[in-house]
Amino acid sequence: MPPRRGRPKRSPEAASEDRRRILEAAERLFARGGYAGVSMRAVAKEAGCSPAALYTLFPHKRALLRNIWEEAFSALDDALEKAARGKRRPIETLKRLGRAFVDFWLAHPDHFRAIFLIEDKVVEPGELYFVDTSQSLERLIGLFYKVAAEAIEAGEIAGDNPKMTIEIIFCALHGVTAGLISMPEYAWEDPGLLGGRMTDVLMAGLAAK
Repeated sequence: MPPRRGRPKRSPEAASEDRRRILEAAERLFARGGYAGVSMRAVAKEAGCSPAALYTLFPHKRALLRNIWEEAFSALDDALEKAARGKRRPIETLKRLGRAFVDFWLAHPDHFRAIFLIEDKVVEPGELYFVDTSQSLERLIGLFYKVAAEAIEAGEIAGDNPKMTIEIIFCALHGVTAGLISMPEYAWEDPGLLGGRMTDVLMAGLAAK
């Protein structure tokens, strides 16, 4: 009797495509129905795969959210590093970073909804919050911190606390982005310019007098 053949192994390319399709499906569902209202079975159906295939790649729903989080911030890191290239005054680089930050989320609203409109909750013993483990978020904060410190050292921004400076910047930019994404029905004057104007006003307020 010939030996039974096991299931053929999927190529790395096929597995990568499965992973991408599943994460995109999960992100769409999280953005539409929130985290609590989405089941792993619903994600599998949306992605066009079996629940077994889904669990092979992602053992639970929080793993899906964790991967969406990391991939979104990794892409944002790339956009910010591109915006920061070139030699210019640190405060001008901060303006470019602010505009790129808002532009990125407006171009990827489902990323924003999945990350910022879903509260990260630690459930199992030993688990850590995403903000405590994300390498991509650490890169983003590090870039803003470096430029803010340079702006303070150059006397372009008042104060002596780069961490506080970037937290002010993040809160302001996040507020603009959240308004544009969460209230698309409002007749915004010019969504494409609002992030840049907020950044200009913010830098003027932070500038050393």
